[in-house]
Amino acid sequence: MPNAQNLISHLNAIVEDLSQNEQRIAHWILNDPSKVTTMTSQDLAQQCGVSQSSIIKFCKKIGLSGFPSLKIALSAEVARAQDAEQIHGDIFSDDPLSEVAQKMYNSKVAALSETLKGNSSAQLGKAVDRLMKANRIIIMGVGGSALVAEDFASKLTKLGKAVVQGTDAHVHLANLARFTTHDLLFLISYSGKTKEILVAADHARANKIPTIYLVGPSANIEPEAQELRLRCIASENLVRSSSIATRTAQLAITDLLFILQAQRAEDMPSKIQDSQNLVNRIK
Repeated sequence: MPNAQNLISHLNAIVEDLSQNEQRIAHWILNDPSKVTTMTSQDLAQQCGVSQSSIIKFCKKIGLSGFPSLKIALSAEVARAQDAEQIHGDIFSDDPLSEVAQKMYNSKVAALSETLKGNSSAQLGKAVDRLMKANRIIIMGVGGSALVAEDFASKLTKLGKAVVQGTDAHVHLANLARFTTHDLLFLISYSGKTKEILVAADHARANKIPTIYLVGPSANIEPEAQELRLRCIASENLVRSSSIATRTAQLAITDLLFILQAQRAEDMPSKIQDSQNLVNRIK
């Protein structure tokens, strides 16, 4: 049974061994423990999309007598957090190295697992079809997502794709103005609310430019016929030094799309070797 001062660590350690519903409850608690201390078991059940009895069973499974005990333990954790600086997510300034490593590892594994579950093989297959069919591709992200976009663009060029490179959103928008229905816009944004992303999406939709969205679960996007939405799922606390779990999940999807295209490409080993040989000439 976890004591009042290590409940969060305990949840982080066991979350990947829980059932799907239990993981949903655990992730909700880990993402905002202070809010849970003000909720009823019915409130938490509604937020997690599970039954109230599931909340009670969850409490007992992690060694607590019931929901009131969970709130007491979380209150102690919140009080402790007030005495230690919150560095990122549920990592605090007084956490030992081993605990920081475990928490970071768990957050990344959870992001990968939830993102894999959130994207069907059919959707991924359609995304690969559109990427391979496109004459030209713009891969656009802002902030941390721009780093993922640049990495994905670099990989696609190895497949011989005509990808507009760079991290400047203004340059991408200028190029997008010349795109047609034979091209493709690939947008990466966890929130789906970044101004540059919205402007690009609006232009593409108005001009029927095929678009693939890689967005978080809260992004309010309903794809039209020429559009496709892929999901990136990561539990990111409001207090964070960087979007680490989100970027891990985004990279997992873009890397998967690259590999799936490489599977279909003709003479792929030769193309990769040609690229490597040219780079080796300057080493």
